[in-house]
Amino acid sequence: MAAKRWDILQRAYPNQAQVWFGAIDACLQAKDVETAEKIHQLASERFPNNPNTLLHGARIRLAQGEIQLAAELFETARKQHPKILEIWLQSSDCALRKGLYDEAEVFNAKARELVPSHPKPHKQYAEIAMQQQDWHTALKRWAAFRKLFPENPAGYILAAESAEKSGDLKLARKLKLAREYGEELLTDSEEVNIYSFHNRRHRHATLTGLMELIWTKAIFNLRSETQRNYLSYLWWVIEPLLHMIIYFLVFGFLLQRGGEGFITFLLTGLIPWMWFSKAVSNSSNSIITGQGLMLQIAIPSIVFPLVSLVQASLKQIPVFLVLFAFVWLQGYPPGLHWLTLVPVILLQTLLIVMFGCILAALVPFVRDISHIVSTGLTFVMFMSGIFYSYESIPEKWQELFLLNPMAFIIKCYREIFIEGIYPDFSTMGIWAVISIIGCALTLISYKKLRYIFPRVVLS
Repeated sequence: MAAKRWDILQRAYPNQAQVWFGAIDACLQAKDVETAEKIHQLASERFPNNPNTLLHGARIRLAQGEIQLAAELFETARKQHPKILEIWLQSSDCALRKGLYDEAEVFNAKARELVPSHPKPHKQYAEIAMQQQDWHTALKRWAAFRKLFPENPAGYILAAESAEKSGDLKLARKLKLAREYGEELLTDSEEVNIYSFHNRRHRHATLTGLMELIWTKAIFNLRSETQRNYLSYLWWVIEPLLHMIIYFLVFGFLLQRGGEGFITFLLTGLIPWMWFSKAVSNSSNSIITGQGLMLQIAIPSIVFPLVSLVQASLKQIPVFLVLFAFVWLQGYPPGLHWLTLVPVILLQTLLIVMFGCILAALVPFVRDISHIVSTGLTFVMFMSGIFYSYESIPEKWQELFLLNPMAFIIKCYREIFIEGIYPDFSTMGIWAVISIIGCALTLISYKKLRYIFPRVVLS
């Protein structure tokens, strides 16, 4: 099929060299060497001085098993076109086919010298050591490759293969993990030696070991996330502020809602809601996105949603600090009643864990749920009283309205921050009991499904 498409392109663009040589590539990939040779003969007549004429001619000879003829063509190509990277790379591959490892290294060295910033020569350099089964040298070269190209998966996948071949299964697993969580995992520091959590299975049976694993993975994910942004950690505060500005412009300015003190009212509802929304939303697909790691290493499935929840919670810490400062500056000074923020935040944490883990467990079985999570959260947002007080709705509906746990949580925050009173501890206790039972049942479900999740995520 590919060869037919290239034939159409040749007729449409008869003077475009890349079309002809692309057709040769397509034929070689389809192992149709005969057609590739016919196209090459025609291309040689049209483009005799094109470096691809020699390059593809040599590739065809290699496909036909004529290694010596291919080597001669590569030699001619190197003399006529010494600045073409691909010629040196394929010359090195040809030398490897002949078993001439020293010659292959010479050609590869020229390729690395020619374009030092391109990953291909450095990748080939490490692969040469692998072909010689010199695993120690290969691992050194892959380490150098990762320093130059930390985002390239080959530096982890093929390095892990080299480690396995050398018998160092511990390093192989660390390399696979490093692909997910960053090269810091490959250091000798105990602070980042995440392999210890996987290597000692009995640690999984303890709450302490599980918490350390979740904390370490969450920290690495956050580092990786912040390194991709110019403003780094500042986005943790900038993003919620942008949301606040948008909602204030819509509800406070355009719709003329709220009046005096509306910004404080809005923030005391919006910031707790954003914590809940982001944590639950991110955790819902966590098992699906973590399937690669789950299939490589025996790791409890509940780790994935909990890592997402910890990440979202850590990002909220500076945002809450900004909220505390803002409320104080707006004339609502802290007092003893602010101490009740601790149980309110703990209760919200339990609710987040319960809902986040439940959704994460359901999504692998019913993938459609992931498409309605954002819509469902939007509905809950407008039913939680973020932009209006629950007292503004008819009194007969207020009790029903506050059955929404987030509506009740936001009410508690506003009672503490704005009204300066203590929240409803009895209702908080009821929700705490419900959340603890829900979390316990969810944990039991995860244990029973621990061997089913890996099969389901592949379906």
